[in-house]
Amino acid sequence: MDGEMATVSTIIGLLLPDSLEAWARDVKFAVPVLLLAVFWCWETWRPFFGRREGRLTHAARNLAIALFNTVILGLVFGSITVAIAEWTAQATFGLLHLADLAAPHRFALAIILLDGWMYFWHRANHKIPVLWRFHRMHHSDTHMDVTTATRFHLGEHLGGALLRLGVIALLGIEVWHVLVYDSLVIAITQFHHADISLGRWDRRLRWLIVTPYMHKVHHSDWQPETDSNYATVLSIWDRLAGTFRMRAHPKTIVFGLAEFAAPKWQTWRGMWTTPFVGSRPDAAPQPNKTPEVEVMAAASLEHSPSPWADNSPPTRPFAADDLSRRDCA
Repeated sequence: MDGEMATVSTIIGLLLPDSLEAWARDVKFAVPVLLLAVFWCWETWRPFFGRREGRLTHAARNLAIALFNTVILGLVFGSITVAIAEWTAQATFGLLHLADLAAPHRFALAIILLDGWMYFWHRANHKIPVLWRFHRMHHSDTHMDVTTATRFHLGEHLGGALLRLGVIALLGIEVWHVLVYDSLVIAITQFHHADISLGRWDRRLRWLIVTPYMHKVHHSDWQPETDSNYATVLSIWDRLAGTFRMRAHPKTIVFGLAEFAAPKWQTWRGMWTTPFVGSRPDAAPQPNKTPEVEVMAAASLEHSPSPWADNSPPTRPFAADDLSRRDCA
């Protein structure tokens, strides 16, 4: 075991430069830019929805938010994240160091545990009103494409990064675990936000990872679909938790949030102020529901008989405005 660990450490030492922090910054900059270019070209060549008008303006606004977030997060959390991860390795502190695991097994378990944390954090952002106020900026994008993967409020990032410091320490996550997982998150989130289609391969691939069809459902403007498919990398979390949902015809999905559909919420100022306004600033008055509509709503909220069957529930029978969203006031 000691020899194996020494070999792994030697290989990592040869691959990494003297400053892990500097290398981490380079990787976190290069990977998103490269993948963004790849998926942008893909959705330009073979788009699923095919939006063309205003695409560059939409991308510029989302990427400007992302660039600002990257600078702030790097300054605030870059050094301390690396320091905590290095300390857990040196002190053999945390859950992953309790058992005498081989390095490859510890690495695989670290990736799984980090992804489980991401599922929990994402779901909390939908269920806890104060967190939803920040996360809804991401969901308010009415034209989902690869740049939507970068559209998050700084407040959400700061909260997630702060809590993850404790997760890294408690689990005993090492620096290279964080770097590999963060790179996976970037790759998979850009992949499943992109305006692309995998055709029949989507169903096969979503047994392992979150795919474009699966995540498009999550960005639906209909709340039962918005509150589903929380997984980030591995799709297994939604199947285990009973939050997996698919729609038979993805092209019928309408993206965004009805209360933030006005163009002003897609501007730089509008995105930044989204958490600080009322729960339904631009929503139209809710129509009275008939008993028939109530029955249809109850039926539409049912999931597939089994999340392992990968069946699609009935297509929504009425408009998104017929269901009111959670109260975030």
